[in-house]
Amino acid sequence: MIVSAAAMAQGGLTPFVGSTHVYTVTAEDDVNNTLAWAITSGPAGGYTVNSGASSEVVNITWNSIGTYTLEFRERDKTTLCFTIKTVTVNVSANTFDVNLGSLTDACNNNSGTVSPADSATSVITVPFEMGTGETTWNPEWDVTFDLSVNSGNARILSVALASGASGSLSELGGGSYNVTGISSASGSGTTLVEVEVKGYSFEDVSVDIEITAAKELQYNTSAVSTGSWSPSTNTIYKIPSTSDITTD
Repeated sequence: MIVSAAAMAQGGLTPFVGSTHVYTVTAEDDVNNTLAWAITSGPAGGYTVNSGASSEVVNITWNSIGTYTLEFRERDKTTLCFTIKTVTVNVSANTFDVNLGSLTDACNNNSGTVSPADSATSVITVPFEMGTGETTWNPEWDVTFDLSVNSGNARILSVALASGASGSLSELGGGSYNVTGISSASGSGTTLVEVEVKGYSFEDVSVDIEITAAKELQYNTSAVSTGSWSPSTNTIYKIPSTSDITTD
């Protein structure tokens, strides 16, 4: 019988708080013998067994810092003799974080001769900033966010990654979007999302941006902080409603 951490390369024996990992054994007789996983030491309630507690493969989420003993036991169906395999799992603090960067307000993109009924498409740029507190590896990220028009007679036309930004963006429906596979060097990085907004030229328009979920993909670990996830507002200011030129 061989016990291994299937996610060992991603830190299955040294995971971060909030990460989920899979642990595997090869049993002598997985059909007839009794198989059982257990956490025999460590902080109470510091983990969640998601699936596989009585199979060769168990899926566990680590919820608290601490040192745990993960045990697998196979009991012979006839003799009731059993074999125990154990590994030590050291769970450390989660330092992964994703936040909204500083938003930059803009002027309505219309120019030239305009009337009160004219509208224009303006582009706002939304920066997402990522960090781990680590500088020795290059993580990948996944961010889900919502967009909505907060004020003004306007609508969002399109959402796209800025030129040169890494990752893949998809629309989830209901004004929700996901960017996955965002790369960052030395544990930190920024990616930019461009949002096209169409609104009246003589009316201020504001768009709310809110992060709803974020995680680091290599360790499958959710971001630790939601401090800058609450809605942030980006404003597109109206241009002056100057009258037509008259003469005497």
